[in-house]
Amino acid sequence: MNLRARQKAATQASILQAALEIFSEQGFEGASTREIAAKAGVHHALIKYHFDNKDALWRSAVSFLFHRQAEELKLPAPDDPAYKSYRDFAKAVIRSVVMYSARHPEHARLMVQESVRDSERFRWAADEFIVETRKAAESFIVLCQREGILPKVSVAASVYIFVGAAQLFYTLAPEVRQVWGLDPSDPEVIEQHADALVAIMVR
Repeated sequence: MNLRARQKAATQASILQAALEIFSEQGFEGASTREIAAKAGVHHALIKYHFDNKDALWRSAVSFLFHRQAEELKLPAPDDPAYKSYRDFAKAVIRSVVMYSARHPEHARLMVQESVRDSERFRWAADEFIVETRKAAESFIVLCQREGILPKVSVAASVYIFVGAAQLFYTLAPEVRQVWGLDPSDPEVIEQHADALVAIMVR
């Protein structure tokens, strides 16, 4: 990529990240493109230049979100020699999901808002992206059940128990700070959370 292309990509990424944060805090209806532009540190006209309207911006931001998730959660195969056992692989997956959730609390916040509303935007995101992440999560749970790492109970319930336990600590970060006096963005606190979830899930 030449310099101009890199600058354009960086500007778009900045806008999309700002959009994710504002949409996750205020919902689609409450968010304004002017506020998103201000958070991204760009002129409002750039939003219109890169995206047709607020709905197109939302969908582009969600696409950005899930593509980033796929990149950041990319792990070797469970039988990769890097892992001494399936349990070591399971621990690596759990820790990776916790670390991702800590870095990007806007992911769960945004999806929860749209899912609760059962919006057309949510159904689009589910069809485009969440179905695929569901397959990956299901495969992980089934592997753990087959290897005796997890009990053989409802796979769907197990997926939501795992994902919920990884995400909720960061989705409800203000509550965690207010009630527990802990900062979910503190690296030491994140490590403790990952250690706790590994200890609970890996038998």
